Amino acid sequence: MESKDIKPHKGYITAIFFLIAVMLFLTYTVWNSYEQIDDLENREARLVEERDVLREQIEELEAMVEDVEPEEIEVDEAGRSLLSNFEINRLKRQGLDDPVNDITKDLLSRNDLIPYDGVLGGTMSFYAPQNIHILSPQWVFAYFEDGHIRGEMLLKFTIDNDGNINWSVIDSYLDN
Repeated sequence: MESKDIKPHKGYITAIFFLIAVMLFLTYTVWNSYEQIDDLENREARLVEERDVLREQIEELEAMVEDVEPEEIEVDEAGRSLLSNFEINRLKRQGLDDPVNDITKDLLSRNDLIPYDGVLGGTMSFYAPQNIHILSPQWVFAYFEDGHIRGEMLLKFTIDNDGNINWSVIDSYLDN
């Protein structure tokens, strides 16, 4: 008679173990979900903080931009530069103390950029600073001659990390 009594209890015991296993699984799942929610809330808080910092930086940059008048072009006394104050300041940050004069002086010493030979014993050169025109923070238009023939050229320049000016000739021609 005892064996008959135990059988129905085995079914209950199995069902109880099964329910306990399901409850443990559900508890773990809920606990894991709360952990994920906490992680997401922390991440959201960091993103909100980063957003606020970026908004402050945008406001600072907008204030700086309001101080700059890009349409304000400053032509130096010899009419050699069309650089705005903003562009001049950018060139200064790149390492040029006096951008207009530094660029002009550097080009005056670079006769090797002229792709033509002089005639009748003349030497092609950039002779006069007033004939070097700085059009932008990367473009220069310059007049050159050898005393007999003359030409003009468009040059591109860049400034390296040491403040040195690097030149490349875009186009040139001789007036005949």
